[in-house]
Amino acid sequence: MKERYQELEEKTAKLRDFLQRFPAPAREFQQVFEMSWIYHDAALEGVVYTPQELQAALAPTGAPTEASLMPVVLEIRNQKAACDFIRQEAAAGGRKASQIPLTSIRRMHDLFCGNTPEAQAARAAIERREKSEKELARERDRSGFRKDMPLHRTYFHDIAQPSKIQGMLEKLVDYTASAEFRELHPIKQAATVQHMFLQVFPFTEHSGKVGRMMTNLVLLRHGYMPCIIHSIDRQRYYESFRGTASNFRTLLMEQMENSLDNALKYFQEHARRQRSAG
Repeated sequence: MKERYQELEEKTAKLRDFLQRFPAPAREFQQVFEMSWIYHDAALEGVVYTPQELQAALAPTGAPTEASLMPVVLEIRNQKAACDFIRQEAAAGGRKASQIPLTSIRRMHDLFCGNTPEAQAARAAIERREKSEKELARERDRSGFRKDMPLHRTYFHDIAQPSKIQGMLEKLVDYTASAEFRELHPIKQAATVQHMFLQVFPFTEHSGKVGRMMTNLVLLRHGYMPCIIHSIDRQRYYESFRGTASNFRTLLMEQMENSLDNALKYFQEHARRQRSAG
């Protein structure tokens, strides 16, 4: 296992070097990476965005040409806001930070739900109307913990009874602040956090997305790239939560390695073309 960790660290260091040496290709790479991250993260939950929808949502110029795209565009922008949030959290805390506070977990969930002043203002500007009290009450309910055991769901492993969610989530938050957790390798931390979180499955919507963001927050704190779990491995991803955290960690490392190999190939090809031109 140590050899696998070392190999991932070495590839990550090579990628960081490429990102610093080639700023223009690095910007292009980051844009493609962000689009891929959002696409595959949503596809794991069964939502497939088209290139047109992603470009409309992530283009720096803003609004798409078709009004029919706006609901999806806002959804994608909510996910982009969650990506930006964990990057900011990682930069602020760095390697010394280990705990993932409950406030951060709730913030991630609110961002995915569009339950933030910024997201609500953007939606109101497009819809040009105020929400009814009934709609506001439904949104407040969505922002809270799960109150039932859903019959129809994407994830099929055992999840916590609603009455146990608060206690189990607090236990997880405390564990991320413990000396035992800090002594784990960052990749093991990242895998353990998501596995434990999805055994709780605290929210009716977006628990999977929040769990993946928690994993990527840990990775970003330690200098790794966010891990994109490819949508073709969707079924294997779900099944990994029926087993132990080590099963999920194996999948996580494979996905990290795949992303790093693709990124390094991109920059190696750029460096080769540059040498040929010179």
